[in-house]
Amino acid sequence: MLISASELQKRMAGGEQFALLDVRELEQWQTASLPGALSLNVYDYFVPDSTPEGYAAMAGAFVHAWQQLSVTSGATPVFFEQSVGMRSPRGLWFLWFALGADGLILDGGVDAWAAAGGKLTPGHGAQAVVSAAGAPICQPAMQQLAATRCETIDADPASTQLLDARRPTEYDGSFVHECCARAGRIPGSKLLFWEDVVEHGRFKSTEALAHLAAEAGFTPSKRVIIWCHRGARAATVLVALKLAGYQDVAVYVGSWHEWASHPELPLLSAE
Repeated sequence: MLISASELQKRMAGGEQFALLDVRELEQWQTASLPGALSLNVYDYFVPDSTPEGYAAMAGAFVHAWQQLSVTSGATPVFFEQSVGMRSPRGLWFLWFALGADGLILDGGVDAWAAAGGKLTPGHGAQAVVSAAGAPICQPAMQQLAATRCETIDADPASTQLLDARRPTEYDGSFVHECCARAGRIPGSKLLFWEDVVEHGRFKSTEALAHLAAEAGFTPSKRVIIWCHRGARAATVLVALKLAGYQDVAVYVGSWHEWASHPELPLLSAE
């Protein structure tokens, strides 16, 4: 799932083929990126509805963008941003979800690449945005990585845990997003703040991640549905849990933005 900058440089020098995917803002890619990197915006797409139909549209949007990049057959995709945040894990999640393909995250991102002596050059060439425009409807290759709203509503605590990856102030309802009709959290959710799974722009060790998840009340024996505001931060925690050995993990992609828009759905706030 992860590759260090030094390992990537070594393997590239040895002739291995990688598709380098810069998931930062277009202007950042154009200014200075890894040599030969393509630009792919995975951040600005939000699922129309967390239903099977909505997820098929989301998978199709990624497939459409991927086809525009004309990634070299056999090349290993590597997603990167300035340092590990909420974009490169979302890129890898999209790849798994839509195509069922393997890929990597450059741990530490552009900063780690430069610190390891890697060159940076202005980005040019193929660029794509995950967007509904012109996209087909596709059955996701790994639909289990996306929990529907109904699955989240009906989650059985005996077999499924809900993880809120947002800030503590979002969790307790004291912070209100302007775009959301209500503030609070999905009942039954436990908090694991997404920024706590990274340190100095890289993922924490597998041991530290496993300890962090256990401290927050999670167990690998249950399915974990992760959510945030609009589905991006949740992907970072999903990758962290997979690194820690969790197998059955999913993102409720519509997350709080969607949940709050349904007045019939319950919420909790404060402790």
